[in-house]
Amino acid sequence: MTLPEIILTVAASLAGACVLLFLLWLFLVAPRRTREKMEKYKSVRFAHRGLHGEGAVENSLTAFSRACDAGFGIELDVRLSSDGELVVFHDATLARVCGRDEKVVDLTADELKKIPLGSTEDCIPTFREVLSLVAGRVPLLVEIKKDVGEGAVAERFLSEIADYDGEYIAESFNPFALRTVRRARPDILLGILSTEYTRNEKCKGKIFYRQLERLRMNFLCRPDFIAYDKEGWRVTALRLIRRLFKVPTLAWTVKSEDEERLARSCGFDSVIFEKYMPNNKQMFTKNENEI
Repeated sequence: MTLPEIILTVAASLAGACVLLFLLWLFLVAPRRTREKMEKYKSVRFAHRGLHGEGAVENSLTAFSRACDAGFGIELDVRLSSDGELVVFHDATLARVCGRDEKVVDLTADELKKIPLGSTEDCIPTFREVLSLVAGRVPLLVEIKKDVGEGAVAERFLSEIADYDGEYIAESFNPFALRTVRRARPDILLGILSTEYTRNEKCKGKIFYRQLERLRMNFLCRPDFIAYDKEGWRVTALRLIRRLFKVPTLAWTVKSEDEERLARSCGFDSVIFEKYMPNNKQMFTKNENEI
């Protein structure tokens, strides 16, 4: 074999390997092709843990009621109590919000419902209480918390959301939790939450977090949308996936009009916001064929 032939053979092999790697990457990151079903949510701004501030604590019934009255969608967090009920609370412990050195998962739902949120009269609500309060007035964005197990929270979410007649979508940092929901209810629109994990000292050097950051775990759940840290415009993988698949994206957590403008200019379709009141909000409406 002559030198030119050897060069051509090597070049062809390298090109073939590159194509195979690209196809593998596409398989790993591809979302589900349901973006038309997400169109109606692109006009929704989601109030992060409700419209809290000025006497209303995050993830409280008061904050959720204010969001409903203002016409904003609601982002909220669900996790398990010790007796297997879903409660609406972000942290794994009560320390930051309630000033108590206890874990949510160590207390029953009845015990949690009696614990005040901050210095307000609101107490930790159950997911059922929130569903009853909202009653379909605005869309919900439910975050399934990942630190209580891969399937337990998702399974309970499926049970409690089954009879809800309002509009909702769900998200999680945990692709395994989303996969549980996907297998049981393929009709529910799901989003993968992500951030630049490798900028966090606790996550540096850990391959799993690297894969989550670059959205290479999407194959486990085939998300319908991506909710990424508002600084995600710096992540090449996110930009490529958005361009190739036109997947809807939400930016979190946006804290000013300037940050919202930047997020939208960088390609995000909508935002999960707090600490400011967005202007020119668009009310969520159902399509006629859905009524």
